[in-house]
Amino acid sequence: MSVYRPAKSPFWHFDFQIKGYRFSGSTGCESESDARAAEAEEKDRARELVAGWLAARRGPLTLQRACERWWDEHGQNLADLKIKSALDRIVEIIGGKTLLQDIIDDTVANLVAERRKDRRRDRTIVENGRARILYRQITPSTVNRTLDLLRRVMRRAKENWNAILPSEPTWKKHRLKQKKRPVRELLPSEERRLDETEGFDFAELRQFAIITGLRRQNLLLKWPQVNFELGTISVVTKGDEPRIIPLSRESYAILWRRRGHHPEYVFTYKAQRTWKNRTRKGRKLGDLVKGQRYPITATGFASNKKRKWEKAGVNARIHDLRHTTGMRTLRATGNLRIVQELLGHSTIAITSEFYTGATVDDVRAAMERTAEAQQRQRELLEQHQPKRSEKESGN
Repeated sequence: MSVYRPAKSPFWHFDFQIKGYRFSGSTGCESESDARAAEAEEKDRARELVAGWLAARRGPLTLQRACERWWDEHGQNLADLKIKSALDRIVEIIGGKTLLQDIIDDTVANLVAERRKDRRRDRTIVENGRARILYRQITPSTVNRTLDLLRRVMRRAKENWNAILPSEPTWKKHRLKQKKRPVRELLPSEERRLDETEGFDFAELRQFAIITGLRRQNLLLKWPQVNFELGTISVVTKGDEPRIIPLSRESYAILWRRRGHHPEYVFTYKAQRTWKNRTRKGRKLGDLVKGQRYPITATGFASNKKRKWEKAGVNARIHDLRHTTGMRTLRATGNLRIVQELLGHSTIAITSEFYTGATVDDVRAAMERTAEAQQRQRELLEQHQPKRSEKESGN
C-alpha cells in the first residue's frame, strides 16, 4: 500500500516509484480516502516530472547541480564578490541533494530562520595587548539578498532549463522588513580631511566616484571603456545593463591625467615599498616593487578606506559616495528624473525611495519662506486696520 500513516503523525503519507524514481511525503490529509486522492495528484505530477527528465536525458535537478550550473552560466560573470559564498551557504542550509521541485515555502522559511542566526566579522579591538575579533548578526537586507539569490537560481532553472517546479514558494511573504537608513552624505569638511589624509591616487578615485555616482564595481575602469573624443565612459551596471555616461570637465580632467600610468587600468597607485611573495587567503598575488604602478582593486579600495577614512575621522561607507552624488544633484537641480538618470536606477520609484526626503537645507529654506509670508500677512493687516484715535488708544 503506497499511502500510510506514521505512528506520530495525524496525516497520511505517500511513498511510490515512477520509472525507478522514488517520491514520498505527507499528503496533509487526515482521512485515508482524501489521502488516496492526494496521492493520485502527486503521481500525476511525478509522471510529468519523470517524463521531462527522460526527455532531456538527465536525472532530477538537485539544488547543488542547479547552483553550480547557475554559477557557471551567469553568476561568475557578475561583479558581486559575495555571490559564491552566499550560494554555498544556501546549499549548506537546505542540502545539496534536495531536489529543486522539493523546495517549498517551508524550506524557504527554514532557510530564512537559519540565515538570521549567522554572524559576520565586525571589527578587531585590542584588550590588554591582545587582539580580539568582534562579530555581529547579519542584517535583514543580507538575509533578503540570500532569498533573492535562491529565487534567481530557481527561476533560471524554470525558464532556461525547462525544470518543472510544481510548488514554487511564494517569495514575497518570506522577506524580512528592512530598516530604512537615512541617506549619508559626505560633508565638504569631511572631504577636506580626506584630501589631507589619502594619497593622491585614491583621492582622485574618490572624487571621480562622487562626480559620476558609479557603484564601486563600475569605478575600476579599463581604458577601452573611456572615449575621450566623445567625452564618455561605458559601463555594465547592476542587472547587466550597458550604460554610456557623459564626463563633466572635472571628471574628464581626472581621466586625462591618468593616461600613460598603466596599459590596461585607469585608476592605479604607486607601490610605497617592495613586497615579495604576497598572498591572501592562500592565493598568490605576485610581487610589488617600490615605485611601480599597479591597478587599484576592489579589495585595495576597501582597505584604503578602512585605514585612511578612520584616520581622517570620517565614519561612512564607500557606497555613501554614491549617496553624496544623488543628494548634491537633487539639491542643485530639484529634478528627481536627472538623479535617476545619473545613478542609473531602473525606475524612479527606486530613486524616490532614497532621495525624495527633504534635506536640512530644504527645511531651513521652507521655514524662512514661511516666516517671511507670515510677516507680510501681518503688515497687510496693519495697513488695512483703521487707525484708532488718541482717546481710544488710551493716550
